[in-house]
Amino acid sequence: MKKSIMVVTAITALASLIWSSACLAVTLSPINKSEFEKSIINKTLTSIPTDNLNGRTINNTFSFYLDNQGHAWGKMSVKPKDEPQTDQGTYSVDKDGTFHLTWQHWDYAKTLCGHLFETQNAYISVDCDNVFHTVFMKENILSGNHL
Repeated sequence: MKKSIMVVTAITALASLIWSSACLAVTLSPINKSEFEKSIINKTLTSIPTDNLNGRTINNTFSFYLDNQGHAWGKMSVKPKDEPQTDQGTYSVDKDGTFHLTWQHWDYAKTLCGHLFETQNAYISVDCDNVFHTVFMKENILSGNHL
């Protein structure tokens, strides 16, 4: 009797765990060009205090502004070692939402390729090699250039 109760309890707990995991599973898709333009262009975004610069994860808040002419401006809250605190560059966005961003100084002035994934309260920035860059909380997005 005790064994059967324990087996039923174990099966119930396992089924509950599987059901909970299935309900929480989510697949995020990158935003497309139209969503990117509506959500990001002509706005200032400020990240959480984690970013990726020159292939390294750094503890720094990153803010940027993209105008509707393909120009980008960025600023780190703390000047990174061996890099300027602010930078300018250019960007483009493909139809599928893939963005290409080239800073004059940051990231060795190489073109970065990435995607933004939207959650209920944030945008997650991941490059085309699936390397996490940062998160931009929606509550911190401001219309216009606030750098």
